[in-house]
Amino acid sequence: MVGAVLAGVVVGCSPAGPVVESPAPVVSEEVGPSPSLTPTPTPTGPVKPERPADMDRTDEVGAAAAATYFLELYPYVMATGDLTEWDAMTWAELCGFCTAVRDQAQEISRDGSSYVGGAVDAEVIKTYALDDLVGGYPLDVQVAIASAVLLDSSGVELDRQEAQSDPYRVELMHDGTTWRLLTVSTEMPVS
Repeated sequence: MVGAVLAGVVVGCSPAGPVVESPAPVVSEEVGPSPSLTPTPTPTGPVKPERPADMDRTDEVGAAAAATYFLELYPYVMATGDLTEWDAMTWAELCGFCTAVRDQAQEISRDGSSYVGGAVDAEVIKTYALDDLVGGYPLDVQVAIASAVLLDSSGVELDRQEAQSDPYRVELMHDGTTWRLLTVSTEMPVS
């Protein structure tokens, strides 16, 4: 999501009457350089991963880029409740993982809880040819998830997820407009 920056405008006023000069000069002692007024950046929360250009492709390269992007959206979705990209890529009728994550992200947001951490690093380790029966591409993806905590609205820890790294089978199809997730599973078929 692109944030907008609003700039304030300072308007100067000139006095309506004549300007009267002070009879005595004003003297100020300079103690040193004036402090910098540069604002200190503050954390703005999780950043949505950048959509890879290869997602525009409709072949196995595009499928691999889409799978990586989708899985790396996970911590952003959990922390922000922003489901725009997630929903656009989910084939809800087929992807139980996708809808379960959606429901959990909505619950966290609704309860005023916070999901902190859980960065995902997804690496496609094997791509398969187009499955003509399903019309999609199966992929094996190694997914490393950093530890994460779930905090209630007052900052009390409700749950903790330890770091993990597992292979996932991800299946996607291009619907003519965008990539859609059909399945995400830790049950790896023998191939």
